Amino acid sequence: MTLSRKEKKILYAFGCPSRNNTVTRLKWLAAMAVDPEAKRWMLGLARKIDIETGESWYEAFYHHLRREMDEYRRLKRSLRVLKTNTDYEEGMYDEAV
Repeated sequence: MTLSRKEKKILYAFGCPSRNNTVTRLKWLAAMAVDPEAKRWMLGLARKIDIETGESWYEAFYHHLRREMDEYRRLKRSLRVLKTNTDYEEGMYDEAV
């Protein structure tokens, strides 16, 4: 099963290790969502998880997804800190050459 970045973010925010609970939660969120695009994404993801995954496989997939998204957020935060603390001076590069 391949997921887009948006689907991974939805699962990161609303998923849990239980496949049945995740599918039920996504269906409830789709029912409560006001935005038609959000409804489409959540219901499509719920259907994808329900049809394409098994209970035993989903738990390992979920924990791998959590590790992947935690690493993504850590790297994104590190890059933001690096950009704010780095002084980009154009003249410095001319002197080095």
